[in-house]
Amino acid sequence: MEKKTENNSINTAKEISLEDVRLEVQVMEEAPSDDQQYTRGPKERFSGNLNLNLTRLGERFKGAELKLEQFEVGSIAPKKVVLAYLKERANPEIVREIRQRISAIRAVTLLDISFVERNIEDSPLSPFPQAEVCQRPDGAEAALFQGRTVILCEGSPQALLAPATFFDLLDTPEDVYSRWFLAASFFRIARFIMFIFAVSLPGFYIALTSFNTGFIPTHLAFLIAGSREGTPFPVYFEAFLIMGVVEAVRMMMVRLPTQLGATIALFSGLALIGTGIVAKIISIPMVIIATLTMISSFAIANNDLREAVRLLQFFTMLMTSIFGLFGFAIAFIYIAIHMSVLKSFGIAYMSPLAPLEGSGLGHTIVRENTEMMAQDETYKPITVE
Repeated sequence: MEKKTENNSINTAKEISLEDVRLEVQVMEEAPSDDQQYTRGPKERFSGNLNLNLTRLGERFKGAELKLEQFEVGSIAPKKVVLAYLKERANPEIVREIRQRISAIRAVTLLDISFVERNIEDSPLSPFPQAEVCQRPDGAEAALFQGRTVILCEGSPQALLAPATFFDLLDTPEDVYSRWFLAASFFRIARFIMFIFAVSLPGFYIALTSFNTGFIPTHLAFLIAGSREGTPFPVYFEAFLIMGVVEAVRMMMVRLPTQLGATIALFSGLALIGTGIVAKIISIPMVIIATLTMISSFAIANNDLREAVRLLQFFTMLMTSIFGLFGFAIAFIYIAIHMSVLKSFGIAYMSPLAPLEGSGLGHTIVRENTEMMAQDETYKPITVE
């Protein structure tokens, strides 16, 4: 394991039962979170009530051996953290490692499940999330059957699924609930392609138009040159400017999470870009590239992975602005190597693609036409210290 834990842990685990939780829980109906909207599957969501979340999870495992371990984390205002797993499916080494990492957390309190995530992940400096945030009990149920663990925190309406691979983060419930496996496979592959577009499209455009124009077809090159006639800024500055506007519009939509706020943000962005085109400050091809990049990034369902993509956009743009197509290749290879060596609790981040595992390709790259939930060896630890 890359992450070392201390032996003198202060947060000890206590095994609890679902019967104890059901005696304490106060049944209440809370408004479901709207952060993740899906067309099929249950509409039930986790809430901020830990006992209610455990009850919802336990109702899905009648007769199954669901194990719950409770921790008290926090020196001033302790919060309850519960580790859930299926004893007959979870790998004991992974469960032991997660238990040790939770026990080693030193904090005055936990405001949210994200405070647990940042303290137990393998590589805090990596832009890629190494645990999956989930708001749906059915998503947690599927993770438990896969052999993963579910971490719940008192006061948090989200669960943490660990370990997590890159393909887990790109997965959506529609892939499982879709009737036709060919449609599910098509849209899953489309998301992989849009992930590549979201990371590399602005940088690739900078490399071709600024350094390697010979790779552009002649007719297209003339069209781009004609549209850029009269613009005062070089392509790389224009790209950073437009992508900065896109990020500003995103942040405005988050700060004003209503239909009126989204309308104001969208109108402001369109007015700003339209004025820039009319004034010949920005070119139309760059607007097209920025729009395609933004649309592609929204195809990624996981918010943490989407944030990583937005940061990597600027990394590839910076490398291509300095070194051209060679810099784009360096950035692409660096990201690929980083994802290949990254691990989540001993599991290779790119499993089952790297290392290649044929049994897992049928429910990661594509979706097989199976009547039951597919099983594989993905969550068997590769290296355990």
